[in-house]
Amino acid sequence: QAYQKYGYGGIGDICAMTGDGVNDAPALKQAEVGVAMGIRGTEVAKDAADIVLQNDNFASIIDGIEQGRLCSTNLRKSIMYTLCSKVPQFMPTLAMVVGVPE
Repeated sequence: QAYQKYGYGGIGDICAMTGDGVNDAPALKQAEVGVAMGIRGTEVAKDAADIVLQNDNFASIIDGIEQGRLCSTNLRKSIMYTLCSKVPQFMPTLAMVVGVPE
């Protein structure tokens, strides 16, 4: 709880909790990201977690974070490209509708 509130250097960071048992379920539920083990984990832990690792390999967490950041970056680039290319095409039409003289 303290790390969630204060984090590293006094700023709040995102905190993940991993667990596989019934006693880990409250902490998995309270963490911002709860990660449960899919093979060894209990059903209670799987239900409380946000992410369930199918292969019980911690390296999968890192791979998933990298893929999520890549998707986020690509989405941001796609939105910027769309805005930069469509707004100049739309502005003359908008100016004509509003009645700006040519």
